[in-house]
Amino acid sequence: ASVVKFTDATTGVKQIEITVNNPAQNVQVTVTKYDTKPAAVSVAKTGTVYQYVQISTQNLADKLATAKVQFKVEKSKVSDKNKVIVSKFDETGKKWNELPTTFSSEDSAYYYYDAEVSSFSYFAISENAATSGSAGNAGSDTGRGSSGTTGSAGSLTWLWIVIGVVVLALLIWAVVRKK
Repeated sequence: ASVVKFTDATTGVKQIEITVNNPAQNVQVTVTKYDTKPAAVSVAKTGTVYQYVQISTQNLADKLATAKVQFKVEKSKVSDKNKVIVSKFDETGKKWNELPTTFSSEDSAYYYYDAEVSSFSYFAISENAATSGSAGNAGSDTGRGSSGTTGSAGSLTWLWIVIGVVVLALLIWAVVRKK
């Protein structure tokens, strides 16, 4: 395994640990930061997106076994460090797939998260709106897409509305019964 560290604080990537299945030479790794959805990506990631990142490589395509990418997010942008997820854009399916994302550490300015990938593309660092169990499938980068996440959040909203209506009905019933 080789570790590539990035010194540019604005990229959203601290380091990439690359493991190859065949020897590779003259490997180049490029990280490009986007504040908004890149033009080459046809579908925007739903929810709060902190940053889009493109990771591209040269001389690595068929030699990559796995890679562990350490993403970073400014603390001032995050509402809950346990809700940050990384999603990878599936260019074939035209959708965002959540990756298993693990909080790894923090310093005075950033939270750091690890995500394992088997290929490189566009990534979105965002907030997970679901309450639990939506980190994707461990060991693969074909986790649940953004539609699964927003569906869970929508179901939870309706639950709170129903609970509110029931409580209000009970209060009205109690007042009418007293009279």
